[in-house]
Amino acid sequence: MSNKAPQRVADFQNRIFREDALSVVRRLPDQSIDLVFTDPPYSSGGLHSSSRARPPSEKYINSSAGTYPDFSHDNKDQRSWTFWCMTWLAEAFRVTKPGGYLVCFVDWRQLPSLTDAVQGAGFIWHGVAVWDKTPGCARPRRGGFSAQAEYMVWASRGSLPKDSSTFLPGVFNERVPRPKQHLTQKPDELARQVVRLVPPGSTVLDPFAGSGTFLKAASDAGHLWIGCELEPAYADIAETRLRLHIPAESNEI
Repeated sequence: MSNKAPQRVADFQNRIFREDALSVVRRLPDQSIDLVFTDPPYSSGGLHSSSRARPPSEKYINSSAGTYPDFSHDNKDQRSWTFWCMTWLAEAFRVTKPGGYLVCFVDWRQLPSLTDAVQGAGFIWHGVAVWDKTPGCARPRRGGFSAQAEYMVWASRGSLPKDSSTFLPGVFNERVPRPKQHLTQKPDELARQVVRLVPPGSTVLDPFAGSGTFLKAASDAGHLWIGCELEPAYADIAETRLRLHIPAESNEI
């Protein structure tokens, strides 16, 4: 039997961990997180396995390949991606407080798999919000509809809080930030709106922090935050953006 004391959520707050997300989330205490807000690798960007196996910088932004660092976990087939999501989402469910939220980005290809994984992990699925990138940022498609949107699957652990006074739209019309700091960066204003789901002082977890957009929004809203980012180049960017909000005694940066 281990004599090691269980870790407190305070040991993780306001820190970015340069580790695999699952290894960090597994160490978090039960029911310690108010909002899991994240944008995991989609393992998408192609209709065939040969396309999905390409590096993210080639799949998603062909015109600027090599401009942004690539990231891992983005070349799985749909079945293995769903199983992987079930694994980390089950841990996310364990650490989420009753009435706490999950908000997870995804694209159209993986939307059905993610909603299955979210429910399989134990969350109650409440719906899908739309990020409309606006016509100026859409990819036209001959003979069909432009690729203009991504999606946020939102869910909760148990029933939603009855005392919430927050009302958010179902469609967010926000352009991709320019210049971007991450290959798949999301808009700052969208992130600021989402973190309003929980009251100031809540703890927000982003297991796939990228350049730290969601963590920065959480910090600016008066929340505590926990981030994981395995890619060193992106962890550097996130830490720079959040340096004023990271305790000086932290050993993580």
